[in-house]
Amino acid sequence: MIRIQIERAFNVGPELLWELVVDPDHYHFWTETFSEGSDFDGDWTKGSTIRFVAEDEHGIESGMVSEIVESQWPEFISIRHLGLVVNGVNDYESPLAHEWAPAFENYRFIPKEDGRCIFAVEQDLPEEQAEEFKVNWEKSFDRMAILLETSANVGKVITLRERSHNRPEVIWEKLVTPEKVMSWNYASDDWYCPSAKSNLEIGGEFHYEMAAKDGSSSFDFWGTYTEIEPAKRLCFVLGDGRNVRINIFEKPYGCLIEERFEVEQQNTLDLQRQGWQNILKNLAR
Repeated sequence: MIRIQIERAFNVGPELLWELVVDPDHYHFWTETFSEGSDFDGDWTKGSTIRFVAEDEHGIESGMVSEIVESQWPEFISIRHLGLVVNGVNDYESPLAHEWAPAFENYRFIPKEDGRCIFAVEQDLPEEQAEEFKVNWEKSFDRMAILLETSANVGKVITLRERSHNRPEVIWEKLVTPEKVMSWNYASDDWYCPSAKSNLEIGGEFHYEMAAKDGSSSFDFWGTYTEIEPAKRLCFVLGDGRNVRINIFEKPYGCLIEERFEVEQQNTLDLQRQGWQNILKNLAR
């Protein structure tokens, strides 16, 4: 096992470069050079288990199973690869798994005085794979630059995903039934949703009260439904004009919930991503 180091400067700040790296919509594109159909299952918060995988034509996953050992927004991500994913199963003990893990893959986002940001990568690899991965990283950097030049969504739209063992119909009922919304619609343990109302029709409104448990703050989280496809898709416009789309995909294990929302300007991208991800995790459970 050896460690390679490679870097590239980009004409954006670290916040946008971080989004480019961790958002699943963008991740698909820039990691294509390593594996066709690259994806990840999990999130990038410290302590999280995350699987970097691709599906074959039968939906069987292969790749790496890892953990996020450090996540310091927007400066540093450290990934520890623990084993392989083979035929959809985590493999920690085979000889091939021991060739690739344990190993680290570290990302540093280094701001420059001229407004650019250096994306620096350190990666532990079997020695015979080093040169191939260096070439692939250069190609990935090229793809990142293309995204930054052509995509209007980097840093403006956040995409989140969560797997659930529940069937799509169960998730749908939790998503649209006011009494059930109250059980999962909170971003942290010191907040809750004491009331919820919904008129589930195109042009109808929902109103969810979001409140701190200590009584220090509350607000009306509301919006207007624009698209309704039971157990598959729910779209709405929030009261401040931002669009939200939720898709539910049936999977052998249950379903995959995918949510896209336009960002607001009051809170950091990281805080918005974490808050909405926590709520989505509650829904998926």
